Parts: sequence; C-alpha cells; structure tokens
Amino acid sequence: MDLLQGSVLMAIKLIKDHSFQPSESGIKFIYNKSFNTSKALKLYHPSDFPSFDFSDSYMPEDYTKDISRRMHYAGFHFFNELNVCRKNYWEKAYFDLRNFVFEGNRKLVFKAVNKWAPMRFMADDNSSNCNIVLIQAIAAFNPWKGIRFSTYAFTCLMRALSRFNYKNTAEKMVQYESLDHLFGNNFDFPGSSSVPVSHTNSLAVLYTYFSKDCDILDEREKLILSELFGLGDKPLTSLEEVGKLLKLSKERVRQIQIIALEKLRKVLIPNNVL
Repeated sequence: MDLLQGSVLMAIKLIKDHSFQPSESGIKFIYNKSFNTSKALKLYHPSDFPSFDFSDSYMPEDYTKDISRRMHYAGFHFFNELNVCRKNYWEKAYFDLRNFVFEGNRKLVFKAVNKWAPMRFMADDNSSNCNIVLIQAIAAFNPWKGIRFSTYAFTCLMRALSRFNYKNTAEKMVQYESLDHLFGNNFDFPGSSSVPVSHTNSLAVLYTYFSKDCDILDEREKLILSELFGLGDKPLTSLEEVGKLLKLSKERVRQIQIIALEKLRKVLIPNNVL
C-alpha cells in the first residue's frame, strides 16, 4: 500500500467515525462507499430529483429513500468540503432534503399520537415531542438497508411515546405521594366519585385555603398546587409545564410546592381537619 492509498483509507475511516455524530451545525449523516465512486454525483446530487407536494399524503417509500440518500451525501460533502461557499451549499442542501422528507412523512406523527391511547389527552405535547423524534429518525435512518422508513420511524415514535408516558406517570406519582403524605395517606382528589362522604366537609375546608380571601398561601402558591395536583376540575400538570406557565425553572416550582405544602400541613394536621 502506498502513501496515497493509506491517506485515502485514513480519510474514509475518519469520515466513517463521524458519520453518526452530528457536527456543530447539527448535521448527521451515514457514510456509504458509493460516495467515493465516479457515479456518486449523478446518483445523489441534491437538486437532481423531481419535487412533489406530499403535505396531504405519505411520501412513497422509494422516494423517501432516494431523498434520504441524497441528504446523507450532502452531509458527507459538508463534512469533507474545505471551500466555505461550497460548504454552505452542502449544508443548505442537507437541511432542505431533510425537511422535505420530514414534511412528506409528518403524518406518521399523527398516526403514532392517535394510536397511543394512554396519552391522547396530551396530544399537542406529544405531537411537538414526536416532531423532534421524527427529525432524529430521518437523520439516523440508513436508506441502503432493506428496512422501510415508515416502519423504522413509526417504531421510533412509539418508543418515544412510551418514554414520555413513563416520565409523565412518574411525575404524577410523586405529586400523588406528596398529597398522601400531607393528608395522612387518605386524600382523594375533588371531583372523584371515590371521595368518601366523611371527607366532604374536609375537602370543603381544604378549598377555603385556595380562595382569594385566604392569605395562608399567596396567589402563586395557590396556582402551583392547583395545577400540580389537579384541584377542582383542572387536569394534573407537570412541574415543567407549571414552570413554563410562570416563567420559572422546574426546580424553583418544586421549591415553592414544598413551601406551600408545609404551610397547609401546619394548618390542617394539628387541627385534625383531615
């Protein structure tokens, strides 16, 4: 092996090593040995394909794979290009092709969210999260293997929804445990058919501490507890969502929650309200 061949092989290995790592610009590509053939530019040129509108339908599988190959080829050139102007060209080509595949397969997100029955009440949040997952799936999909993109992406989306559900459930369990600990492990949420008759007066008393006339809790503390524990007709809200609502960090919301619960504990428990 001569010095030139060794340099070429070293360069190819370097490219392969970076194939699965996004660059600072966010570009992630999969290397294929055909990129170094004389036919590569003809096969994968980013502008050499017919453009169609798939906003109202699914992008055909063969078309998705063709665009994906061109996208990875653009990423390969972006990483390997030294000329700034050409580098910018390949960068734009990469993201244009990626976004084209995204728009053509976006209906997979709606399909996955609607299929995931346990979290239909969080459809909007799930759709936003799944859009990110779909973009990641496009970058990670290998169009040279015998796998359908729709199958690969849908599997990624369903797994992501499962993780979101687990995280959401875990946070809600923490919220329930906090109230159970505060009220002696026998607190039922208002509005539930399982609330014992003996607790009716206790719950009525509890609500008085959330009224505007009561100053035991400040307005922010009332809002945070109401949102976190779904008091009244409100759905349970996560710490992160409450933080966004009040423009506070998740940790700050948690701190205020602890302070507010301690205030209620001091008032309710000594007086045997519950």
